[in-house]
Amino acid sequence: MRLIVNADDFGLTESVSRGIIKGMQEGIITDTTMLTNTRHFDRSIDLAKEAGIEAMGVHLNLTLLKPLLVSGKVKSIVDNKGSFYRKPSLIPSTFHKEEVRAELRAQIEKFLSSGLTLTHIDTHHGFSVVHAEMFQIIIELSKEYRVPMRKDDALTDDPSIKYQLAESGVKTTDVLYVDFSVPMLQESALLGMIAKYKQTNTTVEIPCHPGFVDDELRTISSLNDKREEDLQLLLRQEWFGYMKEQGVELIPFSQL
Repeated sequence: MRLIVNADDFGLTESVSRGIIKGMQEGIITDTTMLTNTRHFDRSIDLAKEAGIEAMGVHLNLTLLKPLLVSGKVKSIVDNKGSFYRKPSLIPSTFHKEEVRAELRAQIEKFLSSGLTLTHIDTHHGFSVVHAEMFQIIIELSKEYRVPMRKDDALTDDPSIKYQLAESGVKTTDVLYVDFSVPMLQESALLGMIAKYKQTNTTVEIPCHPGFVDDELRTISSLNDKREEDLQLLLRQEWFGYMKEQGVELIPFSQL
C-alpha cells in the first residue's frame, strides 16, 4: 500500500506551522495543506521555505475567520459581521456558486503567489459535501489547477456526490481513512489501517491535525492541546521500521 499522512491547518498559527514542519522533517507526515486567510500566512510560508519545503496543498476554507475577498462580493457565504459561518451545516443552502468559486480561487491564487508549488486541494471541516453543487465546484477547481483532491466523498452517504467524483477523472486516493468517533488521530487507527490495506495496492490518505499549541490557538480552535498528542504520535521513529516491514510506502500527494 501507499500512504499519505496529510497534516491539515498549516498556517493556522505559527506554532501549528512549526509543529507540522517538525513532523515532516523528523516524522511520518508526508504532506500538508495551508489555510490562506490567516494572519500567519506570510510567516508560515517563510518557515516552509526555510525548512526546504517547496510544495504543499491548499486547505480550502469557508468556515474559519474572514474571506480573502471583500464581504460584499461573497454575501451568500458570510454572516452579518462579514465572517465565514463556523460550521459547514450553517452555510446557507442559497449560497451563490460563483461567489464560492471566486473566493476559493482567490485562496488558491494567494497560495501560488508565494512561489510554492500546489500539490493538491482539500477542504476545512469537509464543507465540500454540504451540497452536490459545492462538491462540483471543488472538482472543477481540481481540474482547473490540474491537481488531485482529497476523497471527500468518504465524508457523506450522498450517492450523487460519490458518483460525481467517480465520474470526474480527478486524481484522488483510493481511500480516505477517517474515524469520526474520535477527534484526533489514534495509534489504533494507524495500526488498523495498515493491517487492513498492507497486502494491497491501495493508496490511502490519513488526515491529521498536529502542531504546537499556544494561547492564540486555544482561542480560535476547539482542537488545541490534542494537536501536540497528534504530533508526538507521528514523530515516533519506530513507525519507519514498522511500515517498511509491512510494505507501506510513505508518499506525498505529488506522487499520485
